[in-house]
Amino acid sequence: MQRTARVVIIHDYPFLFEGVRAILAVVPGIEVVGEARNATDVLVLCSEHPPDVVIVDLGPNDTEALQMLTQVANLCADVRIVVVTSVCGPNRVRAAVGAGAKGLLSRTASQEQLVDALWAVLQDHCYVDPELAGVLVTTVAMIPDDTLQNGDAGYGTLSTREREVFRLLADGMNNKSIAYQLGISHKTVETHHLRIMRKLGLGDTLDVVRYAARIGLIEIQDWVTS
Repeated sequence: MQRTARVVIIHDYPFLFEGVRAILAVVPGIEVVGEARNATDVLVLCSEHPPDVVIVDLGPNDTEALQMLTQVANLCADVRIVVVTSVCGPNRVRAAVGAGAKGLLSRTASQEQLVDALWAVLQDHCYVDPELAGVLVTTVAMIPDDTLQNGDAGYGTLSTREREVFRLLADGMNNKSIAYQLGISHKTVETHHLRIMRKLGLGDTLDVVRYAARIGLIEIQDWVTS
């Protein structure tokens, strides 16, 4: 007998959680085991009820949500991730996929699409909402040929923690703020910062932003002022 698949929902809006939980409550073989609204909730849930699938609402503050997905992936190696988002730019889609998402849904997706996405990722398939398919195609088209063939060699050398620190540096945070955000010491962040700059051959913060924009981790428009 196939066991029930456990689902955790990461969100900022209670009505979204209640809606998804109500939809899945009548689906045989799927159980919502909890919700998370911050990193602490994620760690507790993953320890007590390791999920098979994580559904994350990727809102305006997507950096924190993506960081939580990294934590989930570290704790639960076989977890599948479904991202729910509004129609957005290709860099945000790329960031979601880079964080491990195998399912992409728009916020206007139907109940049937949500269930289809869950079953797809549980069977190790990918699922893309038709509304987001065009953005995904654009995302792939924007990737340089050498990146498609070889990946980004420098970024691939970073550890999971170094990638977390890099994302926050690219978002404009300083070492002290990053230490507070990740719950680690300022000295540890400084060490990660130095290793990142050395591995990627970067000289200053502007280089970090340029590099992050080039590989699609941030929307460069966010750094442009009129």
